[in-house]
Amino acid sequence: MAISLSHVRFNYPDHPDRPVLNIPSWIISPGEQVFVHGPSGGGKSTLLNLISGMLPASNGHISILGQRLDQMTSRQRDQFRAGHIGYVFQQFNLIPYLDAIDNICLANHFSRGEKKPSLHDEIKTILSTLNILSDDWHTPTGRLSIGQQQRIAIARALINRPQVLIADEPTSSLDQKNRDSFMTLLMSTATNHNMTLLFVSHDLSLSRYFSRVEPLSDINQIEFMS
Repeated sequence: MAISLSHVRFNYPDHPDRPVLNIPSWIISPGEQVFVHGPSGGGKSTLLNLISGMLPASNGHISILGQRLDQMTSRQRDQFRAGHIGYVFQQFNLIPYLDAIDNICLANHFSRGEKKPSLHDEIKTILSTLNILSDDWHTPTGRLSIGQQQRIAIARALINRPQVLIADEPTSSLDQKNRDSFMTLLMSTATNHNMTLLFVSHDLSLSRYFSRVEPLSDINQIEFMS
């Protein structure tokens, strides 16, 4: 399995009696493209942070590509994520004083994958596909619009052709034209490179791109106490 969760629970340390997630079992097969939807504040980002190894589970087993994240140290999880998982963050996490190309090159640097001589050409192709004008490629990202920063963050996640690609509300800052361009690029990239895609959003209109659509409430069996 590409992603396998078993008896996973998570709560923040300052609220040990208030679990955020309780997932008895959830599996995603290699190459699957899965859309998970739910309201803001419902635990979608927490789920993605567990799967990517940015947060440790309070209990349970989390296996990604056959590797047990719950048995790794924080540093080991970071190394595993850099080499195998692409992540499009809601808040972009770009380095504001670096330009688009340097931000994306940095992601490739931290990956343990192949260092490609054609890297700059691939970066420029992706940026062009996402409608980032060449005049903006060498502008510090902190001076670009929110929509431009989001598209650069998307390009950064795609550049290493990760085995697992995670997208957390990635179209929230895009207009319809750029959203459609992004979704087309994302789905074709995932298909062409047999990536496992986990996409979460509250925007149900995007579910039409996916063959597997699940509400978070079906995955997360938490019982809220009054």
